[in-house]
Amino acid sequence: MKIKSLYFENSNGEWREIAKCARCDVGKHINEFIANANANKPDGKKFVSYYTRTWTDGGFEHFDVGSHTEFFHWGNKKE
Repeated sequence: MKIKSLYFENSNGEWREIAKCARCDVGKHINEFIANANANKPDGKKFVSYYTRTWTDGGFEHFDVGSHTEFFHWGNKKE
């Protein structure tokens, strides 16, 4: 089982590591991240993901959860 970094990319294109995990745990970490982000929103507006689109490119597996401007990336250290 390979352990790699899971990154969140915000709408400004900035990446930050949110977990180190195996591929089988990526969905759990993404859901936890979304739940925590929703809990901290002062306006009460909640993001709901209705789909997950994935693709592989450049040594990363990429996850689009429906925001169109924010993404998750699982792979080796971003350079």
